Amino acid sequence: MLTKRERKLSTLMIFIQVALSLLVFLLVELIYPSPVVGLTEKIFFLSQITLIWSFLFFKFRLGVIFRVCNFLSMIRGYFVTLCIAGVVLFIELRLLILFGHYSYSAYYILWFCIINLIVLVLFKFAFYEGMRYLRKMGRNTRNVVIIADASANPFINSFINSKDWGYRINAIITHDEKLSKLYKNTYLIKNPDDIFSKITLKGIDDIFYCMPVSDKHYIIEKIIAEAEQIGISVHIMQEEFFEFINDGKNLNSNFNNTFITHQTTPKKYLSLKLKELFDILFSAFILVFTSPIMVLISIFIKLEDGGPIFFKQVRIGQNGRRFVCFKFRSMIPDAEALIDELQHKNESDGPTFKIENDPRITKIGRLLRKTSLDEFPQFLNVMRGEMSVVGARPPLLSEVKQYEKYQLRRLSMKPGITGIWQVSGRNSISFVEWMKMDLDYIDNWSIWLDTKIILKTIGVIFKANGQ
Repeated sequence: MLTKRERKLSTLMIFIQVALSLLVFLLVELIYPSPVVGLTEKIFFLSQITLIWSFLFFKFRLGVIFRVCNFLSMIRGYFVTLCIAGVVLFIELRLLILFGHYSYSAYYILWFCIINLIVLVLFKFAFYEGMRYLRKMGRNTRNVVIIADASANPFINSFINSKDWGYRINAIITHDEKLSKLYKNTYLIKNPDDIFSKITLKGIDDIFYCMPVSDKHYIIEKIIAEAEQIGISVHIMQEEFFEFINDGKNLNSNFNNTFITHQTTPKKYLSLKLKELFDILFSAFILVFTSPIMVLISIFIKLEDGGPIFFKQVRIGQNGRRFVCFKFRSMIPDAEALIDELQHKNESDGPTFKIENDPRITKIGRLLRKTSLDEFPQFLNVMRGEMSVVGARPPLLSEVKQYEKYQLRRLSMKPGITGIWQVSGRNSISFVEWMKMDLDYIDNWSIWLDTKIILKTIGVIFKANGQ
């Protein structure tokens, strides 16, 4: 069963492959032009390639992107598909002749299909090799927890031996003592209530439940409910797959059709990828465009007290990942050490620390905060994939430890440089309302919502009313 995200990716991949096929036709036409074929016939030919190729790619699932791919099966799939497509196309073009139109020869169609086959196979091979390389470099990876017993041992082995899938096993949770002795990073638990004490703030993206469901529905329901509160996806292995893996069969492309998935984060996968692309392009533009201003800011910070230019602080990112957040230093060098002395002046009603007229802020720092220019180095965090342009404010670990469980779900998306809180009053908003706004942002996220927040942020910067 394909998820909505996978269906969208499959549709996109089919679109790309059909477009490649049309380009191959145009290339063959350019190299071996057919003077007897007119524009009408060429348009008909292109339309038939679009329709036939789209249908067959969908029918034979050649758009589905698997974490692991058997290339021999892939080549065989393309070969069979193009043989069928070529025969159908040849029959259609022969019919053109019956109606008094000129057509391409069988030799021409054969060459087109051969070159098309080579191009499609090379494209898919390059795509998978590129994804494998990125995953081995630590990109496009997901941290997972596997909840299992001994029956899922073959599946766990497949996970461990297939690093290019892009999954990293953070922990294996089991009640099975035999299984716990086989693997490192295994938590042996007897009480299902203890599962999430091993998961919270571990930077987990997915939970794989790999035990026969049978009479354990109450455990699964509890896991789904708990995961929903903190924004982690849950994948439940279907019963019939246990026979498959325990028969000694290899886990390959069947992996993608083996789990029922539950998730609470936005399912607009393609839109989220567009958000990531926008983040990179927009951040690169801002860093280049404002580089002269940032050089001047760095000089003024250094001249004021001789301290470091940047303030670096460990923050909590998506699903509990730690990262170093960069900002222009707007406080005295030892500001962090003075928090305890100033705690009695804290104006925040939650775990955050805020003072409107904070005595630790420097002269240049006060200007930077009013114009929000102190936030600009965070575009480096966006370029590194740790933050987004728009999202919830990245919290401190000390703050997250004081969250209610439902508030942890605000970590299910990347934190942002700006967000609803920043453009809605900041310190005038209570902590509970702030958390609610962030959760509403996640539940109702769209590209249009991000656009509105960015436009409002520009207004905040020019009003110079940042705090």
